[in-house]
Amino acid sequence: MRAQDWVSYEESFDIVLDHIYEHLDEPLDLIRLARIAGMSPRHWHRVFTAAFGESLASLVKRVRIQRALTLLTGELPIRRIASVCGYPDVSSFTRAFRSAVGVTPAAYREDGGHIELRIARITGDPQRFNVHEIEAPPIRCIAMRHRGSFLEIDRAFHDLRLWQLAQGLNPEEEQMYGVYLSDPSSTPEEQLESLACTTVPRGFTAEPRPLSHDAATPERFTLRGGPYAVLTHVGAYADMPDSYAWLLGCWVPHSQRQLSDDPILERYVTHPKESSPTDITTELLLPLSTRRSTKPR
Repeated sequence: MRAQDWVSYEESFDIVLDHIYEHLDEPLDLIRLARIAGMSPRHWHRVFTAAFGESLASLVKRVRIQRALTLLTGELPIRRIASVCGYPDVSSFTRAFRSAVGVTPAAYREDGGHIELRIARITGDPQRFNVHEIEAPPIRCIAMRHRGSFLEIDRAFHDLRLWQLAQGLNPEEEQMYGVYLSDPSSTPEEQLESLACTTVPRGFTAEPRPLSHDAATPERFTLRGGPYAVLTHVGAYADMPDSYAWLLGCWVPHSQRQLSDDPILERYVTHPKESSPTDITTELLLPLSTRRSTKPR
């Protein structure tokens, strides 16, 4: 499909993706979503798969399971979680969840994805996991802004992918980063701000303009160069708060390193569509100050 063809489909993609995220508790079959897109089911399936590299059914299941993983960290009853995520009963939810994650929802709620991280937090062990430091160069990116839950930043990545395709770029060849501009401990969820970023190839000079009048607006953004502390997180995005809690609450105080005022970054080593939700690999990058703390350990 030609690069300019993506522009003509941009509005349909936006409408359907918004509908999916906002109506996970409703039927989201191909025929229904094709009707929303204003296309025949066969044509919509072909266009959607070409744009996002996965079928519509695969994306819907993945988003539902991600929502379920997040809700299972709270106290909402499993029967209610099944309903909220679009499953008619607990048995169908359990089958889908076990297929994707490898355990039942009840077992996941009991054990979570990071028992070792929770133990390390309780014991205050700052050396339980490997944190290494790097000196990163500045990295030029194109970014889409996201406002709301950090766990829904993939909505901005969808917009970013369409913009890349419309420029004739191959999204699979570029690295994806998340830039988190707000502190979730002091900012209401609906006001959280973040950036979905992708690297741009050397020599790419096109101006970052929206694909249409109502489309998301891309912008240039350069990831700050300098020292970072890096922790590799293998697991569901819903488990990341445990990784951050250990990193910031145990490792940082013991490391004698000071954090800079720059935003935290995440580098997405593997894409969710390529892995089980509990096998996704993400690097958490804490920006460090060039000054070291003089406080005793």
